[in-house]
Amino acid sequence: MKRISAGELSASIRHSGVMRVRSFVMKISLALLTMAALLGASMACHENPGRTGLTIAVNAGVEGDALRAAANDYQAQHGVAITIAEFPYANLFEKILIDLTSRTGAYDLIMLDDPWFPRFASIEQALTPLMPLYQERGLSGPDDDFVSTSLALCRHPYETGTLYALPYVGNSQLYFYRKDLFDKHGLKPPERWDDVLAAARVIQERENIYGYVMRAAQGNAVVADFMPLFWAFGAEMFDAAGRPTVNSAEAVAALKFMLQLGEYAPPGYVNFNADEVSNHLLQGTAAQSINWPAWLSAFRDPARSKVIGRIEVTTVPGQVRPGQAEIGNWLLAIPAASRQRAAAFDFLLWVTAPEQMRKSAWRGNPPTRISVFNDPQLQAAFPTYPVQLKSLQTSRPRPRTPLWNEIENAFGIFLSKANSRELSPEDALNQANEEIGRILARSKL
Repeated sequence: MKRISAGELSASIRHSGVMRVRSFVMKISLALLTMAALLGASMACHENPGRTGLTIAVNAGVEGDALRAAANDYQAQHGVAITIAEFPYANLFEKILIDLTSRTGAYDLIMLDDPWFPRFASIEQALTPLMPLYQERGLSGPDDDFVSTSLALCRHPYETGTLYALPYVGNSQLYFYRKDLFDKHGLKPPERWDDVLAAARVIQERENIYGYVMRAAQGNAVVADFMPLFWAFGAEMFDAAGRPTVNSAEAVAALKFMLQLGEYAPPGYVNFNADEVSNHLLQGTAAQSINWPAWLSAFRDPARSKVIGRIEVTTVPGQVRPGQAEIGNWLLAIPAASRQRAAAFDFLLWVTAPEQMRKSAWRGNPPTRISVFNDPQLQAAFPTYPVQLKSLQTSRPRPRTPLWNEIENAFGIFLSKANSRELSPEDALNQANEEIGRILARSKL
């Protein structure tokens, strides 16, 4: 066993004392550096209290592109850092739903398709009511320049309830038709669905192109094309007590009429979605269709269109009732869990103001303000704006129920089966009515 001498012991004690002193000095130095860093950060925030970062969840597409460009402008003008979280349409709903139900505060603003709004607004304390934020700024609320049908979508319950959002993109369906062929055969722009069917018959017999084309794929596609017919024939989804009525005599008549139109549609239309319908119009192989304003620019593009200058648009035809398009607006709302609600509302007011909405229109988004639709320069560039405004003002929403996604999916399955002749119109609508009833019953369990 090694023994330690008195001298070695003394040297060890001295060395140990020196090390303890060095360690103490290092700890003090690190603490001072940390305090200095925190103090610097605090002073920086105090010097620039408006420096707040916002994160916005947007749809990947032209709507999101315009909002991203606006965010860049706002960042440059106001020094507010904005992060854009972009998601494909199919994923955006789930991302927002998780954020709202879990109250993660991941997003300060969310872009939402208006049929999703009743679901999100029904989640307790998920969205920020906007009127208190208006009042804090001495404002009375949204101005009258917003199209009333667009603003009505932003309230829960519909039209009369609490304001939770503002409308940003003003889509509503339009009726596309080949004006050159209508003129050639003495046909007037269709005002009733009977006119559409008659024109389809004439043009298909004399021009050897399909008289009509529509979306009939299961789910949203076929429902979107059927709803204007459904409403025009006097049908309603629910009665006054909230019971489903999609198998009414009016609904059966509308579906039978849809199948008559299908006789003049291209083969395989039962699987068509927006791309197939638009391609038939763009290539000049079909003469008429319901479509969305997003496709208007394609008809002016020589790289995509063989019918430049030959397509006209009008409002959706009526039948026993005046025609009404389906509205499809994109809204902006503030999650209640956002830690930047005041800053988010400042951006929301700015981006939906007339000047910014005008810029958004130049970037390809239909506006939700009357003054922007009536802007002479924009009308010169987008001559369909008067028709788009009329369509938007007379449009109607899909039923405002939190269960719409499930109901639409079920309804769409049976409508598509009727178009493929797998079920008769009566059987399809009876089965759809039963399924919608079960969806409603499950929600009450």
